[in-house]
Amino acid sequence: MLIKSSVTLHKIKWRFIPLLSALFALILSTSPVYAESLIVLSRQSDTYQKVADSIQANLSSNTKIVTLQKLEHNNFNTTGFEHIIAIGSRAADRLYNRISPSQKLYASFLPRLTYQALLVSKKDQARTKNGTITAVYLDQPYARQLRLARLIAPNANTIATALGPNSKHDLPLLETAAQQQQLQLNSTILKESDNPIHKLQPLIRNADLFLSLPDKSVFNRTTAKWILYISFRQRIPLIGFSQKYVEAGALAAVFSSPEQIGQQTAEIVQQAISGSRLPEAQHPRYFTVITNEKAARSLNIKIPTEDALTQQLMEQER
Repeated sequence: MLIKSSVTLHKIKWRFIPLLSALFALILSTSPVYAESLIVLSRQSDTYQKVADSIQANLSSNTKIVTLQKLEHNNFNTTGFEHIIAIGSRAADRLYNRISPSQKLYASFLPRLTYQALLVSKKDQARTKNGTITAVYLDQPYARQLRLARLIAPNANTIATALGPNSKHDLPLLETAAQQQQLQLNSTILKESDNPIHKLQPLIRNADLFLSLPDKSVFNRTTAKWILYISFRQRIPLIGFSQKYVEAGALAAVFSSPEQIGQQTAEIVQQAISGSRLPEAQHPRYFTVITNEKAARSLNIKIPTEDALTQQLMEQER
């Protein structure tokens, strides 16, 4: 009786093996396979942490956050991570040659000019040739900034700006963006040895608007204060490039928050996890407009609300 029962159970077990195999195959085919990502902060700071937290919140795969210093102590051991996300320019520069060329590197929250300089310095490396690197810039495209200027001052004819040793190479891009908004661009190049008042005062005086650019060689703390002072005295609206600059007295700015840049970075990583190729480096897709009502009243300018300006810019870019 015991022998007969064992034979019966043995037959039942073998009958279920094909069914179990089919079920197991179905589970494997429908369950997504996620690659783990490593987020590397250039240093421990609230801003970089906000970018990293946003990436984590928008990624469906497992992620780990470390500082560059900690990774250096571990001899840049990134084994097991297919996607490496560098937050800030220092992390991007250090990781470029320290991880395998087959690992995908995402440089996030860094200036466009810094990223382009990185690629130029590494142009013979396998990573650049293989296309296993991309970026999400910190700064806004000139076209978006000039569209904001036009929305704020629809009757303006001229816009002025000052460029530095690095940003001076962007003059053709600025001229194209200004022409698209039917604005005449007047510019000057500031050197460290220049007196900013002597060069900026006539430039601002003869313009309808002034556009400040995120070039550290031009807009250091001292120069930024002089630009605000001169534009206020000349009653010329100043378009800034950051929230802090608007809070200091600029009329308006378009910028992307760490959370917005983190969201965009996560979307690019998610696409790569799903099998897509890495896209070209790109400007921020998500952005916000901020205005200074006190500055607007002082200039006797009536401008749309922040939400209205943001919405109008978004509609123009669709």
